[in-house]
Amino acid sequence: MRQLHNNIYVAGQILPQDIDTLKADGFTTIINNRPDQEEAAQPNAAQMSELAQVAGIEYVHLPMANGQPLGENVVSDFRNLVLDPEQKILAHCRSGMRSSVIWALGAIAAGEVSVDEAVAKGVAAGIPLQNARALLESAVPQA
Repeated sequence: MRQLHNNIYVAGQILPQDIDTLKADGFTTIINNRPDQEEAAQPNAAQMSELAQVAGIEYVHLPMANGQPLGENVVSDFRNLVLDPEQKILAHCRSGMRSSVIWALGAIAAGEVSVDEAVAKGVAAGIPLQNARALLESAVPQA
């Protein structure tokens, strides 16, 4: 798990046994950016949502299939979830890359960070956002 920006952390796939640790670490929201059945052994979103609910953690499934176009509202829904600085948020996918890209697209479109700043935050967190620079540049607001 790596801190990406302020209250936002990213990680690879989390497992059922991680939920209690996340609660103890103060996480209030989990955003799952992985489609169900991407890999045979991954826990499904319904199972993880139920476990998170029992622990008192909000769980949101905003899947982005690897290498596929983003769903219609994935970036805006993600952005709305991360705006509250009182929330400690873990966004996860297989490696943390897709979650980081989704965060960056929303933050760039909102003018919160530049493409260079988003890339630097990703790199500092061990996420190679420089590899998604062309996609990130597409989020820059046009004058």
